[in-house]
Amino acid sequence: MTDIVQLFSGIGVVIDEAIHDDNQTPNGIQKIVQSIESKHIPLLQFEDLPDDEVISKLHSISFLILDWNLSGVHPIPKATIDDNIIFLKKLKETCFIPLFIFSDEDPHTIEVALSENGITSENSPIFIKKKDELDTVEKLFREIESWLKTTPSIYVLKEWEKATREAKTIMLSELSSTHPFWPSVLTKAIQDDGGDKNWELMNSLQNNLSYRIVFPEFDNDIISLEKEGITKEEVRKILECERFIPNNKLPDYPFAGDIYLIEDNYYINIRPDCDIIREKKDLYLLKGDVIDETKINSESEDEIKFSKGEFQEKINNCYVAFIDGKIICFSLRKLTIKKWNEIKGCRCGRLLPPFFTKIQQKYSSYIQRQGLPSIPNQAIK
Repeated sequence: MTDIVQLFSGIGVVIDEAIHDDNQTPNGIQKIVQSIESKHIPLLQFEDLPDDEVISKLHSISFLILDWNLSGVHPIPKATIDDNIIFLKKLKETCFIPLFIFSDEDPHTIEVALSENGITSENSPIFIKKKDELDTVEKLFREIESWLKTTPSIYVLKEWEKATREAKTIMLSELSSTHPFWPSVLTKAIQDDGGDKNWELMNSLQNNLSYRIVFPEFDNDIISLEKEGITKEEVRKILECERFIPNNKLPDYPFAGDIYLIEDNYYINIRPDCDIIREKKDLYLLKGDVIDETKINSESEDEIKFSKGEFQEKINNCYVAFIDGKIICFSLRKLTIKKWNEIKGCRCGRLLPPFFTKIQQKYSSYIQRQGLPSIPNQAIK
């Protein structure tokens, strides 16, 4: 596994009311801070919870350490716990980072308070430990490494951040070394070509970046961890998140791959982005129907065959799994044209490449196909 210090490199935040106590002997949080700074990791230090303005600017930090009892009063007041919960929910809206709660409070009581307010290890990357168990640099990073090995979401996040950060630095350095006004050059080229500068500039940079990323060698023992009792519905939700973006996460503009739900029927836009942007916003939609899943490998006359992770498609259809937890069969025969302004309220999300690209490619082959005469049944049976 990559060195844990490298994974957590970047600016961290520590929030603890005793962080600046003037003691001859360092207290619990001061020992933790000294351990982290000994690894040359810079820290922002707060004695109180930051206000909303500061929280909104914490989007790029690497991790955060929070003391659960910032009041210094025992037992901990309910108002202090409530403030912590509000802070954590606001922070979650700002960034997705590992959160360490190092406190003198009982870890179980903290877990209960978090759970009662809808914050759990299932939906938030939180590690809770008592301060007196982390009094040396070795103990601190050993505990963090052990937690990381059982938290694949944070491990993959940190490896991905590292690889992306390195690629972005190289890309921007190369562009800036060519000319400091490279954005103007690219923007002018896009506009001269009749394109949308906002979309095409961002798309160009994102594509350039994606091809520069050097893929890390993920620790297989971590990313292969499986949760016991995971349900079919949970697996579907994960796969859907991988390949489908819901409408409330999309900009108010049509793109290829957009999926619409119109009068209980699904439609997918196959018109290329450049045509939509440069010309009128007419959308080319293929109609889709939710399949009857009892027909999958049913050996009936209208059987839907599924084998080795794929649905066996006919020349005139494409299967998409999953949209709203359903499997949709899009017919290449059923193309209709609609205007964006007429149906934008019906958009339910967007299918991402390569899942959408496959539909575009198959439709291109379908409309150029050469028809062949049928083979008589008696020649086969």
